[in-house]
Amino acid sequence: MHPSRITDINDPRLCDYRFVRERDLAGSRRAEGVFIGETLPILEQMLAIPGLTQSVLTSDRFCTRVVAAIENSANPHLSLFLVDDALMQQTAGFDLHRGVLAIGARAQLDTRSASDAPFATGSLLIALDGVGNMDNVGAIFRGAAAFGVSGVILSRHSHDPLYRKVVRVSMGYALRIPYAWSDDLAATLLMMKSQRSDLRVLAAVCDETASDIAQFDGRAAKTPATVLVVGGEYAGISRAVQAISTDRIRIPIARSVDSLNAAVAASVCLHRLSNIL
Repeated sequence: MHPSRITDINDPRLCDYRFVRERDLAGSRRAEGVFIGETLPILEQMLAIPGLTQSVLTSDRFCTRVVAAIENSANPHLSLFLVDDALMQQTAGFDLHRGVLAIGARAQLDTRSASDAPFATGSLLIALDGVGNMDNVGAIFRGAAAFGVSGVILSRHSHDPLYRKVVRVSMGYALRIPYAWSDDLAATLLMMKSQRSDLRVLAAVCDETASDIAQFDGRAAKTPATVLVVGGEYAGISRAVQAISTDRIRIPIARSVDSLNAAVAASVCLHRLSNIL
């Protein structure tokens, strides 16, 4: 392939890449139907999904590796724009040390329903109830991949899994693990329970009256399908979701510590609930 050299900040081909951070924070990317991938490893994850990547912007330092990644991918004919480091920084609006940006189409990943597979069939799922911290959301997707989670359900108050930093923190697994949005998480989980008689919903809480996670072993025979619910960093899991849960579970920790953060708690619970040896 032949990269297209760009030397002018006003070149219309740079429109999607201008002021990356400000547009991310403003949430305009979702309205535009796109998301930004950053770093070569994330680009490689995007390129593995046919039709996901729309274009790539890179600097001279990374050009050879980016060309090779595109030519060996499921999207070998997409547009590649090449700029020098100064124009890359000027375009993005900050010093982009990682040298690679890519535009992806959200619709391919963002339109699933909790009624779809794998949510209707997966043996281990996780639901995020108002997890608003981007680092936690990214780390939860990475932990979900490690422990064989089939899908992630997000309440509308949870952070966007396709936000640039979330995708990077997740090591690209936010692109690979199916997710679905829920406007009413309690209602969604009730619907799932009504459709799957073997499904249990476990709400992870900071409450000594809850059951110890050690009682729930995903490696045991005839383990039921499970949705683990993890709450936001301050509010925790809503009362409505706790009320429809099969069990409330906790991780025993030192009394001098009030809680673990959402991503750490999720990984500890998933390790117990997973059937991966």
